Parts: sequence; structure tokens; C-alpha cells
Amino acid sequence: MNRILAGIIFFLFISTGYISFLVHERQQELQKLTHYTDSWSAAQLVSEYYRFESTLGLYANQSEALTIDDVRLRLDIMLSQSGLMKEGDLGRYIASNKAHHELALNVENILKYLDAHLERMDRSEIQVYLDKMHTLDAPLSHLSSSALDNDVNSINRANLKIQTLYYIYSAASLLLIILSGILGVMIFFQNRNILKAHLQVKSLAEELQKSKEKLQIQNTQLEYDVYHDSLTGMNNRQLFWENIKKVIQTAEKNGESVAVMLFDLDRFKEINDTYGHDVGDMLLRQISDRLVSMSLTADTLYRLGGDEFAFLSSGLTESSAVSRARQICASINQPYTIYNTIINIATCVGIVISDTERRSDYLYKFADLALYEAKSEGPGKIKVFRPFMLQKLQESRTLEHDLAMALANKEFVVYYQPIVDSFTREIYSYEALIRWIHPLKGLLSPDTFVPAAEKTGMINEMGKYVLEIACREAATWAVPAKISVNVSPIQLSSKAFAGIVLSILEESGLSADRLELEVTESSLFTENDTPLKTLNKLRARGVQISIDDFGTGYSSLSRLSKLAFDKIKIDKSFVHSISTQDDALNIIRLITGMAKSLNMKAVAEGVETQEQLERLQALGCDLAQGYLFGKPQPGIAGRIRNG
Repeated sequence: MNRILAGIIFFLFISTGYISFLVHERQQELQKLTHYTDSWSAAQLVSEYYRFESTLGLYANQSEALTIDDVRLRLDIMLSQSGLMKEGDLGRYIASNKAHHELALNVENILKYLDAHLERMDRSEIQVYLDKMHTLDAPLSHLSSSALDNDVNSINRANLKIQTLYYIYSAASLLLIILSGILGVMIFFQNRNILKAHLQVKSLAEELQKSKEKLQIQNTQLEYDVYHDSLTGMNNRQLFWENIKKVIQTAEKNGESVAVMLFDLDRFKEINDTYGHDVGDMLLRQISDRLVSMSLTADTLYRLGGDEFAFLSSGLTESSAVSRARQICASINQPYTIYNTIINIATCVGIVISDTERRSDYLYKFADLALYEAKSEGPGKIKVFRPFMLQKLQESRTLEHDLAMALANKEFVVYYQPIVDSFTREIYSYEALIRWIHPLKGLLSPDTFVPAAEKTGMINEMGKYVLEIACREAATWAVPAKISVNVSPIQLSSKAFAGIVLSILEESGLSADRLELEVTESSLFTENDTPLKTLNKLRARGVQISIDDFGTGYSSLSRLSKLAFDKIKIDKSFVHSISTQDDALNIIRLITGMAKSLNMKAVAEGVETQEQLERLQALGCDLAQGYLFGKPQPGIAGRIRNG
């Protein structure tokens, strides 16, 4: 039904438009019936031509009734009429006929000539020119009659077209009447259908209202979920970023400061790893309950994710902000009981108080820098942002950039420090130590750039570079001393490291038993077994392994048994205190005894005095290294001889 109605309405629309077109065409044709433009203009032109010709003839026959001025007047009239041959309907008609067009040109040429020479021509010359004008009389008469025939034909065609249009108009009008009747009947039935549909829509509207109410409830819940943490129910990170902008705007209007605090739980990962993530989740929920119970404003505390929480406020002084942070920390730090297990946890806090900074991302960044500073000092610390923290970050970024440029420009050099027999002082080996010749800062020790290299991953390329230089130079030494190279935990965690070492040994020609790799305890005793597998593979190929800075980490005999080390290096902090502290002496005695029982050599680092050396000798320490035997030097180890 709807399609039929649409078809009829569409046809009515088209028919109405077509009838309007027919009426317009009829009006156009009726207007043509009143047009005699071509014949009238042609007759007028020819009539004026004959009058001018007659006047010119009378003047040429020396009629006393005419003067040259009378002839000029008639010529001017004729000149004004000659424009009809170029313009309007007559002009288009003449242009369409070649003979008529040539006639118009001849008339125009005659008139132009007379216009230019009439006053200078005598009557005899005019008489001669009249003969030329007489030749155009017949063509002009033909032009007038043909123009009249053309108008008559146009009128006949218009009458015929009007008659045709009348028949079409009558038929279209009748069809419109029929279609209108059909449309009326169909509309009647359609209205009945619409009434039924209205009742159905009303029922549907009621159901829709119920669905709308249900959807509103769901949207409310969804909006709540968007801005709240699913685990704890606290405000989440998204709400934090929206509210921090509002807090900043309010503080700016009221001339107040903005306070942002970031809280990070200490040892939370250890709790997850030890007790499982279920316990970790329950701990976070209990922390959330405590924070909510503190009755702070509902939208000031947030869980940003993981074990990181935040606090937003305005109008706090630095002392009141620190006091508020301590209050929150005190609540968090109370023991928790989960599955009959008592769990203690602390939190570090980073705070920023700003009266001028109004950029939310910068405030968060400053609070994060303060939190990083607090965590670096140990558990439970609270730090307020200071400009030097940002300066440290910028220096760190600059250092990382300079490190990348240094690797590209090969600004690193290798220094060598001897390791000697404690009793004979014969050179046992050399330790390869990296140095950086900075373009602006000069010579830099590893402590200033190795941490940054490890953080960015550039330590892999840097370590490979040192290993290549050290092995290549050691292969050229006259005395076949061993070469010791420090290895970063980052390098050891790579499964490709063993292949890199063996490839460098092959390329340099250095025997594997002359290479010693010094590793730290922390790089070995992790959940990842890649470092131990890598070192066992290298040791099987003849490379010796030393454990560096022994005694400063978490060493144990059970851990040491996982890898048969060749040497244990005693940290210089114990060597420096050997003369003044009995504890240091006992620790060194314990280490050297353990080394002998495990068939390892003990190496004492940082030996600077003869007294330290003698005490080490008395304890049976095998090897020693320090300024007493030689400072690190660039590329001179090969010229040192035993003894």
C-alpha cells in the first residue's frame, strides 16, 4: 500500500510539473502569435530605403523644393534603420540567409559611402549612384516578402503546437483527476492502518519507557565504573586527571596553592610474589577501606593503578601537606591480617605544592619526581618536590643523549689496572676499566654513566665495545697475563651474550682461559636462569668467572654452589676498614676461608697501604688490586713485566 501511495504521489508530482511545463510552453507559443518582428522590421527598412531613394532622385533631378539638408535628413533616418539588419530577430534572419546577408552588406556599403561623400557629390554623380541603388530595389522587396512568409510560417507552427499542447494538457488533467480519486480512496484505507499502527506504537512507547529507565540505571552504573576503580571502588586515574584541572582552576580563582601527593607502596611486588595476587588484591581493598574511613573529601583520594595512590587538594601549606601525608601513611602502615597472615607494608610519598604552576601534567611530573627521590632513600620516606629534582632529571636526559652520541663517536676508552699476587707482587691479570672522554666534562669514571647506560639498554653495546678492545689488546701483550672485564646484569640477561663473547675471542685470537668475566651477585641470583646458563656455557669453553663485590649482596653457599666461580673479589669497603674494625677483618677471614674451601682464589680490591697488604697476607688472601700496585692506565698494560 505504501509503495502504491508513494508511486501515485510521485506520479502526481511529475504530472503537476509537466502540466506547468505545458502551460509555460503554451504561453510561449501564444506570445509568438503576436510577433511580426521580422516582417515588420523588413517592411519598415525597405519603405525607408524607397523614400530615401526617391528623395535622392528628386534632388538629383534639380528639384527646387529639396535641398542637400533634406537629403541628409533622409539619409540619417535610413542609417538609423540600417541597424535593424544586424540586430534583433531581423538581424538573425538575414544572417541565416546568404543572399539576404550579401544584400545587407551592399546596402550598408552604399549608405556608408553616401554618408561620407554626400555633401561633396554633384547632381550628376548622385544620378550615377542612383542607378546602383536601383539594382537593390528588387532584392529588398524579396527580403520583405520572405520575412513576411517566415512570420506567417512561425504563426502556423505556433498554432499547431498550441493545439497539440491543449490535447496533452487535457489528457494529463483527466489523469490527474483519476489519480486523485484513487489517492483519496487509498488514503482512507491508509488512515485505518495508521490508527492500528498508532495503537501498536503506543504499546511500544510504554515498553520503550521501561527500557529507557533500565538503560538510565545502566548508564549511571557505567558512568560510575568509568570514574572508579573496579577493585577498590576508589576514584580512578581518569577522574584524577579531570579533577586536577578543576582543582587548578578553583585554586587560581581563589589565589590558593595546589597540592598533589603520590603514594607508592613499598615491597608490594614482593607480597604479590610471596603470597599471590589474591592476597595483593585483598591488601589493596583493605588499604582503600582505611583511606575512605579517614573521612577525607570523597574526590580527593584516587587509586591510579597498581600500588600507586594519589591525593589532590588546594590551599595547603607545605607543612600541612606533609602532616596530611604522614596521617595517610600512618593509616596505611598499620598491620593487615589476611588469611591469618600478618602483613606489614609502608609507603613512600612524593608531594608538590605550587602557587604558580598551573599545568596538570607538570604538577603530576613534579610529584612523581619527588616520589622517585623518596623511594631512592628507602621505605616510608616523604619528599617534597624541589627544583633540583627536575634538574637531576634533565641532567639524566642530557646524559642519556650524550651517551648515545659517545657510542656513535667512539668517545670511550679502556684503562687497565693490574691484579697482583699478594705475596710475590707478580702480575696475575689486568682489569679492563671503561672511561669516557666527554667533549665538555673531560675524563669520566664508570660510576657517572654506567647506571644510565644500564637503564637505557646502551650497556649492551658499551660492554661489547669494551670486551672487543680489551681482548684485542690483550692478544698483543708480550706477557700472557689474563684480562678481566666487568659484565653488567643487563648483558647477562641476554641469551645472545655467550655467542657475542665467543665470537670476540675468535676474532681477536685471545685464548679463552686468559679471559675473566667479573659479575655481581645481583645479576645471578634472580628468578631468570639465563645468566647462570650463559656463564656455565662460557666456563665450559674455558672462560673464567669472578664474583665481584662479594659480601655486599645476598650471597649464600647454596647460591654459590650453582656456579663454580674461579675467583671471589672482596669489596674494597672491607679492605679499607681492615686496620680499624675487627668486623671487617673477620669478614675477610671468613671470605678467604670460604674461597679456599671451594677451590677459588680470593682477590682484595682497593688495597692502598702496605699495612692493608700485610694483613691480607696474614689472612691468606691470594690476589690484591689497588693504588698500592698501580692506578688504571690507558693501554700500557702490555709494557709491564712480571716482577
